[in-house]
Amino acid sequence: MSQSAEKIVKQGDFILINYTGYVKETNEVFDTTEEKIAKDSNIYDPKTTYGPTLVIVGEKWVPEGLDEALVGKKEEEVFEIEISPEKGFGVRDSKKIKTTTVRKLRESGVKGSFSPGSIIEIEGRPAVIRAVVSGRVMLDFNPPLAGKYLRYIVKVERIIWGLNEKIHELINHVDSKFADNIKFSVRKKDGFLTIELGDNALKNPNLHLSKKPIADNILRYIKEIKIIRFIDKVVREEKKGEEIVKEEVEQLHE
Repeated sequence: MSQSAEKIVKQGDFILINYTGYVKETNEVFDTTEEKIAKDSNIYDPKTTYGPTLVIVGEKWVPEGLDEALVGKKEEEVFEIEISPEKGFGVRDSKKIKTTTVRKLRESGVKGSFSPGSIIEIEGRPAVIRAVVSGRVMLDFNPPLAGKYLRYIVKVERIIWGLNEKIHELINHVDSKFADNIKFSVRKKDGFLTIELGDNALKNPNLHLSKKPIADNILRYIKEIKIIRFIDKVVREEKKGEEIVKEEVEQLHE
């Protein structure tokens, strides 16, 4: 394959993109990978890691219309696209608009104030409060952007080719803290991937929650990997005079 051909995005490619999404009718920014734009648009979330995000083309990690538009683009290409509701977050469905009472919501455990525009969770499903009248509440279970025409400005930063970088980006996609504090190695002859955690997951137990989604993603999207082993390592230091003795204990998770 020629060098020029390799720089064209194809179905199934791992790519890094930066993007900003706008509601076409209002030009309101609803999502972005750019920290400055997020702050300027008052949608900044300190818990979000900003910067180029991983997309596996064709897997609908982004709205369908954007996913389809990525095919055929070049590395470092910047493009703009408009997306219909059918290719975005779906059309609005009147059957997903329900009416209930404040009393029933309280009895089901919903707390806080009920005001139009706020979002509450009902049986694990988010709903937007559209109206509150005489103790009755209109709930909209449609996605907030359902029925909206969208506009995206996108830059294809890079196509990822190397096996190790694909693994790293999949790990980073699930948990950037995980990706920053581990080492991994691949035994290509039998597809055996070893992920060395050191004592990071022991210091931060929440990192253990990332193991399954990381393993699921790697096994699903990287065919060369057949087995994954996670290793926790603890080093005990003991002083004997001026000498420090280190003892290593490993915990294996396969």
